[in-house]
Amino acid sequence: MIELDSVTFKNFMSYGDYRTTIELANLDQCLIVGEIQEESESPYAEDFDKNRSNGAGKSCIPNAILWCLFGKTMHSASPGDKVVNYYSGKDCTVTVKFKNGDSVTRTRNTDGKNELIYVKDGDENQTTGATLSTVRNQQSELERAFNLDWELFCGSAFFTQYGRPWLEMADNTRKKAIERILHVDRFSYYAAVAKDKCAVIDSDSVINSKKLEIIDNNIQSFESEILKIKESTESYEDKRKQRIDNCNSLIKQEILNRDSIDLLDLDKLQKKWDLIVQVNNKICTLQEQVNSKTIALSSVAAEAGIINNKIELWEEKSGNVCMECEQEIPYSHTNDKIEVLRQQLNDYNSNIKSINAEISKLKKTISDVQELLENKKPSTTVVEAKSLHDQCERCDKEIDRLKKQIEDIQCEDNPHTGTANSMQEQINSLNEEKKEIKKDVGRNAILHSHYNYIYKVYNDRSKIKSYVFEEHIPYINDRLKHYLEVFGLDVQISLTKSLSISSNMWGYEFQSGGERKRTDVAFMLAMFDLHEQMYGRQCNVLVLDEVDGRMDDDGIESLINIIKNDLSSRIESILIISHRNMMQDVFPKELLVKRSNRFSVVESI
Repeated sequence: MIELDSVTFKNFMSYGDYRTTIELANLDQCLIVGEIQEESESPYAEDFDKNRSNGAGKSCIPNAILWCLFGKTMHSASPGDKVVNYYSGKDCTVTVKFKNGDSVTRTRNTDGKNELIYVKDGDENQTTGATLSTVRNQQSELERAFNLDWELFCGSAFFTQYGRPWLEMADNTRKKAIERILHVDRFSYYAAVAKDKCAVIDSDSVINSKKLEIIDNNIQSFESEILKIKESTESYEDKRKQRIDNCNSLIKQEILNRDSIDLLDLDKLQKKWDLIVQVNNKICTLQEQVNSKTIALSSVAAEAGIINNKIELWEEKSGNVCMECEQEIPYSHTNDKIEVLRQQLNDYNSNIKSINAEISKLKKTISDVQELLENKKPSTTVVEAKSLHDQCERCDKEIDRLKKQIEDIQCEDNPHTGTANSMQEQINSLNEEKKEIKKDVGRNAILHSHYNYIYKVYNDRSKIKSYVFEEHIPYINDRLKHYLEVFGLDVQISLTKSLSISSNMWGYEFQSGGERKRTDVAFMLAMFDLHEQMYGRQCNVLVLDEVDGRMDDDGIESLINIIKNDLSSRIESILIISHRNMMQDVFPKELLVKRSNRFSVVESI
């Protein structure tokens, strides 16, 4: 249902370059009357008749709504530039706002271009000749956005003086019009669509059969490949077990090699070698003392030899003549000299003996220490012991590496298993696709049967039309009878099963002008009720545009009763356009439209 809130327009038909806004929501029953004012200073004064109100601009209000929503008016399906006020010479713009905040704005520029701007759910859309090349395309997009339908909207929201009365139509024309309301004209379309659907389903069935065949072939191919892959998988697992066994064998060998190594305590061995180094250092010190003593011994022995030579020389000089004084050297003199030298020689010999004793003692100490050191010396050096530790560590590392290699081998994904799983997944996917296709085949079979039934049913339009007419004609006749009684007409007019007109007295063409107008309005209201029953209310606003023409006072009073008693409770806002005096001061609200100097202005009363 379209919930109109307001309509705003300027430069539309007889309205000038100023905004005119009509609040449509909660308007209740509102009478719209017109007045044409004559102004002596107007250049068009001679064209006005101050006693008439036709042409004041009353019908511009509903026309603005229709033109904004559909690009049409009550007068023309394609008004073009006729909606633009000729005298203002500016762009014509109409905006219709809805209660939910949406809006539609249609503009007709002076250069003949159209523009549509509509707001739907907070999003603004604009269509012009640059976006949609034709007015029809622009209108189609607008109707899709707001779910607009011209015939449904006008049939249940706009009753105008411009529509041809139902009873004045030829029987065939009226029949086609009612068929459009009942959508009987769509039955052949439904039959054609159902037939096309059957053809599409048949085509889909062929395609699905080919798909199933291809899927079965693919599944068979994948299953054959999986069998081959299983053999490769088993071979891969045997090789994996062999690789693990080889690693375990190497681990055992490394453990044997490690366990065969006699490891020494490096700290204790290092302490022993440190002690040996200290002892060697001590031996070196003793050897240095021996060497020093030996050197001292050599010096003392040399001095002793010199003294001994001196003694021998003095012994040779005893009793001989001195070469210098040429006197005989007495024995006592040489003996004194020799005695002193012998005393010195004894001292040197004693010293030599002492030194030799010390040297012997040092050598004995060195020999004893070397013998003890040789007995205490470790059979393995620190370097050799470290080498054994390194070798043992290498064995441990190799064992860890082999164990890690075993774990990696155990964690390895069998590539053939992945391929097999991938193929199995593809098989599962194909089976799921096969299930869906089979479901589609089943659904298509049901749909084919359904559409075939629809085709057979709707293909015979005469039976369907008869059924529809029999269902809805009693309702139309019942509502027509109600409104004819309200209008106080004795003539009872009704529709036959063939949609022709039957009467209990004389025919419609023999009625007076006032009776025919009341009958037309009664039929119009009956079709309005049919619209409402079939499609629901299409709008919160109802427009009655001078439907009281040619009615007498009784007819107008009956129309007022229908508006107040039958329509007001069902419709939020009713716009009654009239220039009959009996309509004034009857409804709760009135709008006065004044026209002066070729321009219309709305004034509320």
